Amino acid sequence: MKYNFDEIVERRNTGCEKYDKCMEIFGTEDLIPLWVADMDFKVAKPVTDALRKRIDHQIFGYTFQMQAYFDAIINWQKRRNNWDIRQDWIIHCPGVVPGLNFAVQSLTNEGDKVVIMPPVYYPFFTAVTDNNRILLENNLKHNGLDYFIDFDDLDKKLKDAKMLIFCNPHNPVGRVWKRDELEKVAELCIKHKVIIISDEIHSDLIFTPHKHIPLATLSPEVADLCLTLFAPSKTFNIAGFATSVAVASNQNIYDTFASVIKRLHLTDGNIIGTTALEAAYNHGEEWLEQMLEYISENAQFVTDFFKQNIPQIKTKHPESTFLQWIDFSALNLTQNELVDFLTKDAKVGLNNGTFFSQTEGTGFMRLNFACPRAVIVEALNRILTAYHNLQLR
Repeated sequence: MKYNFDEIVERRNTGCEKYDKCMEIFGTEDLIPLWVADMDFKVAKPVTDALRKRIDHQIFGYTFQMQAYFDAIINWQKRRNNWDIRQDWIIHCPGVVPGLNFAVQSLTNEGDKVVIMPPVYYPFFTAVTDNNRILLENNLKHNGLDYFIDFDDLDKKLKDAKMLIFCNPHNPVGRVWKRDELEKVAELCIKHKVIIISDEIHSDLIFTPHKHIPLATLSPEVADLCLTLFAPSKTFNIAGFATSVAVASNQNIYDTFASVIKRLHLTDGNIIGTTALEAAYNHGEEWLEQMLEYISENAQFVTDFFKQNIPQIKTKHPESTFLQWIDFSALNLTQNELVDFLTKDAKVGLNNGTFFSQTEGTGFMRLNFACPRAVIVEALNRILTAYHNLQLR
């Protein structure tokens, strides 16, 4: 079937973080929110059909994952990434962010050093600091538009570290790491005997011609250091179901991580999340392919709009994710002034770049383009009008 991604669906007053928290986050409700990383699209019909069928049963007692759950995950990764996962490697997790914290808690000790690669998704920072570990920042190199890993610095940081939290693909800069980059990361982690937590939640959101490579598929030696986290949540716009997957082939990593899930009695998940995962992974690819084509055009529209109308604002079509990392630094505004320019003058709500790094994120903002094109057009025209007004001051 053909899906209509141009449809505008009202999300206000539904407990929607993106819309209903605007007053709390931005101090106003009178703006276009393009911040929280979920989509403004209705989900795939097979998912809603499966949920309706399950709801119609009208009994929602204690649950667990049956064989169909594991088969859906195994078959999805085989089809999409040629990754052969065994069932006894899979651990249910109530979200990738909780998984990051459980991994830090279970696989490191207080005072251990953990490496991240800023600018990066801000829960990476708190997963380390909130659990009383020492944060080491291996900042990505930036050449103006593209980002690269600083391997010399990574080598130094990993020397004293217990864990690397790796974002693959990378949020917010949108990089899909190439095989040689992944192999170099893996080589250094093997050298220093560092555990790798690979956050691959955006791994299904890849734009042509790029290809996602699960880190754990590089070699058995790499897999032996890896705990991989992924979910259908970003892919199919079902983050509200709190259902994700952890995979570890190393028995000690598996047992140690799973012990936290078991101790907190989180092993069984929830009926709705399990039903949605199975339906999405088994029957959602048609929706996914159409959605990727649509949002890729959105990303190109954003890129072209700034290039043609405000070339001082720099961005590029990301290789992955539905999030665009935008460089406003040429406007010569302080970060607070930049936030005010966007929220108060343009009335557009973006993620503050400093959430992803106090240093590497200064001058940047993150824009979510997974919404109807008309919303993107309106938001960018608002920024353009505000920019013209700024020039007149």
